[in-house]
Amino acid sequence: MANPGLLLPGDKIKVLRKKYKLSQEDLAGSNISKSLINEIESNKASITFRTAEIIITNLNKIAKQKNFVVNETVDYLIDDEFSQVIKIIDDYINELKTLITSKNPSFIKTLKEVEEFLISWDIKEKKIIVYELAGDYFYNQNDINKSVIYYEKALTLIGKLFPSNQLLVLLRKLSMLYGYIGKYDEDIEICDFALNHFLDMTDDYNTIFTYNSAVCYRLLKNYDKALENLERAENTVDKSDLIKLFKILIEKAICLKYKGCFHKSINTYNKILTFLDDKNIDKKISTYINIVNLYMTLNDRPKIDKYFKIILSKLNCININNQYTSSIYFELGKIYEYLDNNSDAEIYYLKSLNLCKEHKNYVLANEVLSALIKLYELLNNVEKMDKLKNEIFLISSKQERIDNMLMYKLINFYSSINDIVKVKEISIFALNNFT
Repeated sequence: MANPGLLLPGDKIKVLRKKYKLSQEDLAGSNISKSLINEIESNKASITFRTAEIIITNLNKIAKQKNFVVNETVDYLIDDEFSQVIKIIDDYINELKTLITSKNPSFIKTLKEVEEFLISWDIKEKKIIVYELAGDYFYNQNDINKSVIYYEKALTLIGKLFPSNQLLVLLRKLSMLYGYIGKYDEDIEICDFALNHFLDMTDDYNTIFTYNSAVCYRLLKNYDKALENLERAENTVDKSDLIKLFKILIEKAICLKYKGCFHKSINTYNKILTFLDDKNIDKKISTYINIVNLYMTLNDRPKIDKYFKIILSKLNCININNQYTSSIYFELGKIYEYLDNNSDAEIYYLKSLNLCKEHKNYVLANEVLSALIKLYELLNNVEKMDKLKNEIFLISSKQERIDNMLMYKLINFYSSINDIVKVKEISIFALNNFT
């Protein structure tokens, strides 16, 4: 089906004649034949620049005689269907760029329109731009899954055969997002591809890909490989870029902890504290929390109390909308639980969960939900577990995937109290929604 608004040159001449109430002879004048105009209108002959020029010249002469204004040009007449398509898509692309900048929700409506338009026009270069813009939009909306879907569409069209800056930028974006949705192997694969095929990339890009790969190795529990990559990242990072340096050292400290090198990990955190000031209060608190966690592992109660007091004294300075706040609240909940203060532990777990839902951070949300299941099981609080069960159903539906471990833990709890109805409810939910 033809797209509305697209006209062949012959159709344009028909519209033009109808608009100005002219005959084919009027447009032909004495320079070209009426039969040529007829063939062009029937799309049996192509219009040349010279013919278009004669038609517009004749039209302007008639307009001057009859006192009307002509808006059409030679370029308008010779503009073929494909050229019109390109202009229409470019207009859509410019609109999408404007809507991203203003964070306008109309972006989705415009995206749907251009995607429908592109069904009939397989113009790869334009599709890549549209898909990448869509990925950027959904990333800014914290909808990571949709962002990845569109970036992957763009990547499929670009291909990996010919390295280009466009490909490198797209790989960087995906390397930052795959970790959020648990695609660790895929993340490592594209990081390695970028590092092996773009040998002239900047140190900044080198650091990003090496770091993202290290994070995935850590999440896959390959701590030696993670530490190896983190050493490389620390060597290439701009030491004045404290944000990147912070991230690298944090990962390094985490890996050292998991390897059982607790004091080396604490030393790494103390190294971080030497360059963080109160302008980076969220990062500073996160670092203190990590130190407390290590002393919890070492059962060093005096050090735990010392650093926990520091954390609580700085907590009122934290920005609740910061990306780290949900993690900070979650970690505070775990510390309170360690200190046998279940009441405050629950408060901070719930604060963390609320922020996770607001920011669509479902990976952390599932960890918080698991901690709450454990807490309510310990307290044997069936009423709160029932509410939590419904919350898990809701969050599972929103992220369009199910965390099997959460379901197993719920089933285990309700089985322990012989509530077969709830066990069946959980099973039915899982079967109906995710099979």
